[in-house]
Amino acid sequence: MGRPSTREAIIEAARKLFGQRGYSAVTVKDVAALAGYSPAMVMKVMGSKAKLYAAAAPQVPSSDLQSGLEEPLGFSLVRRILLRRQTEESEPWAMVALLVQDAPDHEAGQRDLRERYVRWIAQRIGDTSPTRYKSQLVVCIVMGLGAGIRVLGLLHPDEMAEELLIQQYGALVQGIIDDPALP
Repeated sequence: MGRPSTREAIIEAARKLFGQRGYSAVTVKDVAALAGYSPAMVMKVMGSKAKLYAAAAPQVPSSDLQSGLEEPLGFSLVRRILLRRQTEESEPWAMVALLVQDAPDHEAGQRDLRERYVRWIAQRIGDTSPTRYKSQLVVCIVMGLGAGIRVLGLLHPDEMAEELLIQQYGALVQGIIDDPALP
């Protein structure tokens, strides 16, 4: 696979830095240094820090659907969060709250990310209800795991075997998905 495009490299650097430090604490110069470009190039490609921030907002983690694994979605979501921790990839589920809170336009950021994540889960679990209540519960519980692991350093592999964590936390997520009593 070749080198990412200039735009992709800048967005990935921004995603990592915004996820670690938030919007206010990250400068265009910081992003440029991590991406390997000049601040002028970052501004030329992205237009502004706010536009860079919007482009760097975590995409719905479609990589959470691992091919080749025959396990229910709840377990797969947990497995991917733990894999990203191992490989030190940015964690979209942990970044969401920080990005919304620190967004240049808090309400727009909240609406956009809420819709993006809830819609993604709803499509995967067949939640066609008007409220998408079940999907909202799944988003909350998966965000909680992502943030707990990354922000607070909870459930470290030295404290709990990862496969055991996948089975226990995955069962919680899958329990929500499979619960016929939930609207």
